[in-house]
Amino acid sequence: MTHPFALASGFTDPEIARWRELAEKALKGAPFDRLIGQTYDGVPVRPLYTAADAPNPAVSTGVAGQAPFIRGAEAVRDAFLPWDIRQTILNPDPQAANQTALYDLERGVSSLEFVIDPSGNCGVAAARVADFQVLIKGILLALATVALDAPADPLGAARALADAVPQGDRVTAKLAFNLDPMAARMNGQSGCSLEAAAGFAAQITSIFPRATCLRADARPVHEGGGSDAQELAVLIASGIAHLRAGEAMGLGAAAVNSTLLFTLATGPDVVLEIAKQRAARRLWARVLDACGVAAPMRLQAVTSGRMQTKRDPWTNILRATCACFGAAAGGADIITVLPYSSALGLADENARRIARNTQLILQEESHLGRVTDPAGGAWAMEALAEDLAQAAWPLVQEIERAGGLPSALDQGLVQGWVAETRAARTRDIAKRKTQLIGINIYANLDEVLAATPSISATTPPATPLAGAIPPMRLAQDFEALRDRADSLSPKIFLATLGSLAKFSARAGFARNAIEAGGIKALGADIAYPDQAALIAAFKASGAHLVCLCGDDATYEAEAAEAAAALKAAGAQQIWLAGKFQAANIDRNLFAGSDILAALTHAITLLEEPA
Repeated sequence: MTHPFALASGFTDPEIARWRELAEKALKGAPFDRLIGQTYDGVPVRPLYTAADAPNPAVSTGVAGQAPFIRGAEAVRDAFLPWDIRQTILNPDPQAANQTALYDLERGVSSLEFVIDPSGNCGVAAARVADFQVLIKGILLALATVALDAPADPLGAARALADAVPQGDRVTAKLAFNLDPMAARMNGQSGCSLEAAAGFAAQITSIFPRATCLRADARPVHEGGGSDAQELAVLIASGIAHLRAGEAMGLGAAAVNSTLLFTLATGPDVVLEIAKQRAARRLWARVLDACGVAAPMRLQAVTSGRMQTKRDPWTNILRATCACFGAAAGGADIITVLPYSSALGLADENARRIARNTQLILQEESHLGRVTDPAGGAWAMEALAEDLAQAAWPLVQEIERAGGLPSALDQGLVQGWVAETRAARTRDIAKRKTQLIGINIYANLDEVLAATPSISATTPPATPLAGAIPPMRLAQDFEALRDRADSLSPKIFLATLGSLAKFSARAGFARNAIEAGGIKALGADIAYPDQAALIAAFKASGAHLVCLCGDDATYEAEAAEAAAALKAAGAQQIWLAGKFQAANIDRNLFAGSDILAALTHAITLLEEPA
C-alpha cells in the first residue's frame, strides 16, 4: 500500500557531522571521547549509533524462530505467557516451602526453583524422597516446572525429586534438574562430575521427556565481579564441557542441547543486558554450527545478586525492574527476579509479592512480550551484541587452549580474570565512578533496617573448596563502613566559606560523599557572616572533623586562615571539598578521589578513644 504522505516530511536529513559539532559545543572544551563509555572488557558504548556501526541484521541475525536463533527461539511469543516467571523458594521447612510455592503459583508465578540445602542453613532442608514428595505436593507438574538448585548434593537431590514424582505423572512432568558441575565448582561446592551429570541425563530423558537435566550457569562469574565477556565466555565454555561429557555418554550435540538450560545474571543496565543475551545466542549458535546442529539456546535470566543492597533495600526494586526489563526485551525464555530483600535474608511475603508482580506488570500491563525481539535491528543493540560476542570469543578460545573449562578452573585462569575485574570494580565504587543509589550516593542516614532470618539467596558455602570464585556485592564495602558508623553517631562540620552561591555546589558534593560513610554532615546550607560566627558554630556542633566548602576564589582568600582558626578551636582534622591545598588541610575530597578510603580514615579516627 502506498501512503500519500511521508512520516519524515518536513524534516531535514540528519547530519552526523552537525550533531557532533553541537555535542562538542555542549562539552565546552572537554574531549568528545568523554561521551564514549567503556565496559570492563573495553567494549565502547557510544552516545550515538548509526547504520554504519551495526552489522546487517538480515545477514547476521536472521529472523526469530530460525537459525542462528539470535532473535529468539520462536517466531511468535506466547501471548499468554511470553516468558516463564520462575520464583525461588528457600524456606528451610519442606512443608512451609510447599505452601509458599502453592501460594506463589496461585498469584501468577508459572514455575518454581527450590534451593536445596540439607542443613537448612541456606535453602530447603530436603534430602530424602519423602521430603521432595512434601515439596511437590499439590503442584500440577504438567503445567508448572519444578526446578532445583542443589549445590551441596545435586545428583542426590535430582534422584530424590525424580523418585518423588508419581509414576503416572512422569511423562508429562516439567522438571529442571539443573545439574551443573562447573557452577558448583566455581561456587566452592563439590557438586558432581560432568560424566555423572551426563550419565543421569542419558538415563532420565526417556523417563521424563519434558524435563531438562543439565545447566550451564555463568552467574558465579558475574556474582564474583566478572565482566560481561567473561560471563559469556564461561557460559559457552560450560556448554562445551557438557557437550563433551554428553558425547562420552552417547548423547549427540542436539540431545545435550535439548536438555541444557543456560543461565545468566541480568543487571540494571537495560541496553547492555539485551546485548549480552543476543551475544550469548550468537556464540552458542557458532558452537552448535560446528557440531552440525541448528537449534536454539534455552536461556534463563536471574536478576543480579551483586547489585542487591542491604542499606536502602527499596532501591533494589528499581534495579530489579530494570534488570527484568532488559531480560524480557532481550528474549529470555525464563526470568527469575530475586526479592528486594534477598541480601538481608529470607524474603517475606511483601518482598516476594513485589518480585513476582514486577514480572506480571511488565508482561500484562507493559505488554513487553507482545513483540518478538523488540530490540532487533536497533543499531546500538546489534553493534553492542556483536562487540560483546567478539570480546568473549577469544576468552572461549583461551579456555579451550587450557584444555576446557574444568582444566581452566584447575589452573586458576578464570579466577584470575574475575579477580582482576573485581578489583577494578571495587576501585570504581570507592571513587564513585560507579554510583550506587542509597549507598555511595544519596545515602539515607535515617533508615531503620528490619531484622530478617539469616537465609539468603546469595549465601556462599560455609567452607568453600579451593579455587572458588568468592561472591561479592557492589555495596558491601560502604555498608561495612555504615555498620561501623552505627555505633558512633559520627558527624562532620561543614565549614562553608563565602555566600551560599559560592559554597552550595561543593557543600552539596561534600555532604553527599561524607554521608555515604554514615557520617552526618552538619551545616551544608548555612552562610556565616564572619569567621567568628563560623568558629562559634563549629564549637557548638560538637564535631571533631571539619570539611571546608567554597569556590576556588574563596579558597584562595580564606581557606588557609579558616583552617588555622578551626585547628586552634579544636578540630581534629580539616578536609577540603576540592583540590585546593594549604597549611592545616589534611585531606581533599573531589570527584574521582577515593571516597571510601577517606571515609574509612574518618571512622577510624572517630573510633579511637579521646
